[in-house]
Amino acid sequence: QQSQRIAQAITSLPPEQADLLKLAYFEDKAHGEIARVRGLPLGTVKSRLRLALEKLRHKLASEER
Repeated sequence: QQSQRIAQAITSLPPEQADLLKLAYFEDKAHGEIARVRGLPLGTVKSRLRLALEKLRHKLASEER
């Protein structure tokens, strides 16, 4: 049930954030590798991942209430 909630929450993210999140946490790619593969600056990758995690935390916390 928990993994289903997380998967659903990920689909609610903007596509560019969801893509990076999947690469980082499900495919275990390093931030530098993601930046290189996606052609993005490292800072952009880190910012998008941080925002994605914040949105996930907020969404999952609000569902628990």
